[in-house]
Amino acid sequence: MIKTMVSIEVDLASSLAVRFACQLGGVMDMEILPVYVKESPPPGSAMGAGWASRTWEKEMVQQGKAEIAELISAEMDFCPVLAEPRVIYGDRETELYKITQVDRFDLFVEGIHSPWTTGDIYKRLHTRLYQTLPSPAVLVRSLRKIDQVQLLCLDVDGTRSLTKAFQRIWKNCSVPLVLKYSEIDGDKAGTSALAEAIDEARSLLVESGCTVSVQDGLSLSPGEDTSATLDACGLVAVAVHRSPRKDSPEIHWIGRVKTASLLVFH
Repeated sequence: MIKTMVSIEVDLASSLAVRFACQLGGVMDMEILPVYVKESPPPGSAMGAGWASRTWEKEMVQQGKAEIAELISAEMDFCPVLAEPRVIYGDRETELYKITQVDRFDLFVEGIHSPWTTGDIYKRLHTRLYQTLPSPAVLVRSLRKIDQVQLLCLDVDGTRSLTKAFQRIWKNCSVPLVLKYSEIDGDKAGTSALAEAIDEARSLLVESGCTVSVQDGLSLSPGEDTSATLDACGLVAVAVHRSPRKDSPEIHWIGRVKTASLLVFH
């Protein structure tokens, strides 16, 4: 079973993230845990210590449950794999970090607010949460039907990282995978090594029960014309270094994806 944690807030982005996870739950054996961190109030807002402090925290948790009740109840009617939400009081980044370090999850999902620039992506990937996240992460910008997943095979190491992750999370899933790549200009050895990695990836993924095809023609420098082919795809997967540069191709590709990006860290 694939265990998925969805970070939620009281907004449209979180609703899309939950619905995205529920889509996946319809095509694979999955358990979905929504987590809502009720943010701490500004310093000085909460007074007292000991019993008073614990009472305040319980009140904040109850308030948080009330805040997301409508969002969750609307989704649970058609998503039986959606568990009761976990509501926590505290700092969002800190509490999510604690959970990901203790509990085992196969996917982490969260909704993205507009605008979504390469600078925003760079900052998000360099937070402590993303620097230590042990599972792939899905960033949901908008919702489309997930009738295929496009894996952007930009280099050998990234292709191998994507393969290893999808062997686990996509095992026996009926949604087809498309391995997209491009020849490396002026580098026959690099192109040959990438082609070998893609052939190996296809074989391993087929052994895991996946439906796989390969497409060439992917640009290493994403532009409006090349990334337009991704607009209708419900999920695009990219392998990302733990500390990517702001001008890295991976960050630019993530910025071009208008639906949902699945990030595999390596």
